[in-house]
Amino acid sequence: MAKQPGKIYLGYEDEVIGDKNQTLLNYTVNKIGGLPDWPPIENIQFSSKCPLCGLHRLLVIQCYAPLENSVYHRTLYVFSCINPNCWIQSESWLCVRTQCQEKSSNEPSAIVAMPNAETQVSWCNGADEWDENDNDAANGNFMNVDNVPSPNNAIPRNSDEDEESNSFELETVEQALGNLQVFDAHNANMSPIQGAVGAIGAPTAAAELEGGDEPGLVTVDTPTAPTNDVQALLHQTAELPHDLRSRLMLGPLQFVPKYMYVEEEWNKSSSADDKVTELLNKYTRENEIEACGGDRVGVAVGAAGDDEPYEEATPLHGDKLFHAFLTRLRKNPGQILRYSREEPPVLGAPLPSAAGTPESPSVPTVCARCGSRLTCELQLVPEFAETLRLHPTNISLAHLHFLSVLVFTCSQSCWQSSDTLVKEFIVFQPEVV
Repeated sequence: MAKQPGKIYLGYEDEVIGDKNQTLLNYTVNKIGGLPDWPPIENIQFSSKCPLCGLHRLLVIQCYAPLENSVYHRTLYVFSCINPNCWIQSESWLCVRTQCQEKSSNEPSAIVAMPNAETQVSWCNGADEWDENDNDAANGNFMNVDNVPSPNNAIPRNSDEDEESNSFELETVEQALGNLQVFDAHNANMSPIQGAVGAIGAPTAAAELEGGDEPGLVTVDTPTAPTNDVQALLHQTAELPHDLRSRLMLGPLQFVPKYMYVEEEWNKSSSADDKVTELLNKYTRENEIEACGGDRVGVAVGAAGDDEPYEEATPLHGDKLFHAFLTRLRKNPGQILRYSREEPPVLGAPLPSAAGTPESPSVPTVCARCGSRLTCELQLVPEFAETLRLHPTNISLAHLHFLSVLVFTCSQSCWQSSDTLVKEFIVFQPEVV
């Protein structure tokens, strides 16, 4: 990845790395998954075991990140444990940095060229495409109540005596239905007659009309109380399959290796934003004129102050930070990674406080080795999790999701001649629920 001050670079998923391309891989390749390609440094000692559960961690991403005017090749490797109880813990994630210098040349490291191809991967598109509900009879929410036959008069009768008998029975049924109570909060769209005849869509409460000596008797089946705590089940963490756990105890596995290409972030909807700004300014001016011309409107607007003619609308879900996070990502659909050593990350949730917790330790402000300022250099965004597939089965695990994974590195990229690996700081932010 090329480094320019103030620039933000976005990573996108590329094609799968086949067996024929394995020999072309090295520490200068940006990739997802696979096995780490270490630089030619002697005595690299690295343990991939998770400190929480002891299982081997998998390589999540390898990012080639040289610095301008530096003689070092520089690569970041991010690992994580896929154990459900560990995946959501920052402590189970690990980022190590390597640096090496080409012995055959004293020239600065070359900057990786930026590809210009646009991604075809979409993100969050079509989220509002819901199936239309035609309210037909098949869904149980629609019934022509004027033509509903009574259970006791299914066969037509033509005689006057039959009509009188039928009228008496209907009056009895209507009187009984007036006292009927169906305790079914999930079927609020049913009419009283639907509840009486047991219409489709009433799984928890049923009313049955019985004949015989007591034609007006109505019985209601009492709903069975749930035996499981649904809320507890939703928060319960799934376990890894036994065979997968056994394999991770013996040695590291890998995600399906894929190339990743990078391009500079740019605003694809700048013209649309200009149009929105123009309409907003027009709306503000018109409301100011209307407020000055009418006493009624003037009082309403004046109550908020002359300097506040417009108030920004709050998102329906009430979380402005998360709303801004999604809005920024949607400007470049398909992005899985954000890289910058100068610009701050795009946060969907606040960072841990200074006190911190065992699950979310506080973010240090300085490097523990040299005391230089820490900077968020690498950010994995939610779409990244969709690229993770286990090799060679190509299956995904349902719990491998997150809001952000933030990698904080030393702003001076401190390095000593005796170093082989330098550990960086990671903050894992779970999905917003």
